[in-house]
Amino acid sequence: MSVDTPDIPDQSWTNPFPEKHPMHDLFGRRVRNEQDLAIIISDYHSRRGTGKTIASLQLAEGMDQAGGMTTGKATVRSEEMRNAYFKQPLRSSLVLDEGELGASNREAMTTTNKELRKILSIGRVEQKYLIINTPDISFLDKDIIKLCDVWILMLRKGIGLVHFLQRNPYARGEGVLRPQKGIIQFKDVQKGTRLREVYNHLTAQKKGHIRGEEGESFIRQSKHKEELRKAREQARLDMRNEIITDVWNGLGTMDEEETEKVERYNGITQGQLAQAVGLSQQQISKLV
Repeated sequence: MSVDTPDIPDQSWTNPFPEKHPMHDLFGRRVRNEQDLAIIISDYHSRRGTGKTIASLQLAEGMDQAGGMTTGKATVRSEEMRNAYFKQPLRSSLVLDEGELGASNREAMTTTNKELRKILSIGRVEQKYLIINTPDISFLDKDIIKLCDVWILMLRKGIGLVHFLQRNPYARGEGVLRPQKGIIQFKDVQKGTRLREVYNHLTAQKKGHIRGEEGESFIRQSKHKEELRKAREQARLDMRNEIITDVWNGLGTMDEEETEKVERYNGITQGQLAQAVGLSQQQISKLV
């Protein structure tokens, strides 16, 4: 006998969208089905400073079912977003602010698309509500756009045009339909609130990126450990080479009688020195 799995009770979560809004049913289905929701926010004129960050945070705060937005759920770094996706609680909202940071740098934008691809294609089961904002949707790879659900085009501050992103398997190229579904409005983030703290956190990150302190300078922990290992190995080799050079140069400064004593009692030759330190005679010859 099969037992049906009940839906999540309505009282266990909140829907920030009014009942007649097109986002209401979509968000409700994703929560009940324990699925992700991915939203892209861009600007009609492909500009910065048009309220995309405010819209992203307000939208994320409304959808978040895990204690509200915090600085750990919003970042300008794609690598940090990937880590947050797997670290933050179920039904958390996440914001990747200015997803095109470094768009003028091909390598930086490639990294952003690579990390988003991991989240959208491999994850999708962590029940996260991901918001990516960028001046122009074209900064994101076409396959990433295919994996997103909603595109909000900011017409001006506080006003966005909602599109649903629907795959068209019969279309060539991008193969994504973008039917308009309605308007969405956003209020400003009030000063002295927890959400304003998150906004200030993102602002500081963006300013740091402009100064070269943030963004592309982020180093993954595994990469940092590997670089540290290489640095230590190089330091060990440098010290070894310095000692070998000092030993041989020290012999070279002795007079004939002292050198004969060393060779007689210590047996120091390039070949024997090489054997003692695990190198070839040719390597010792190059060092000295």
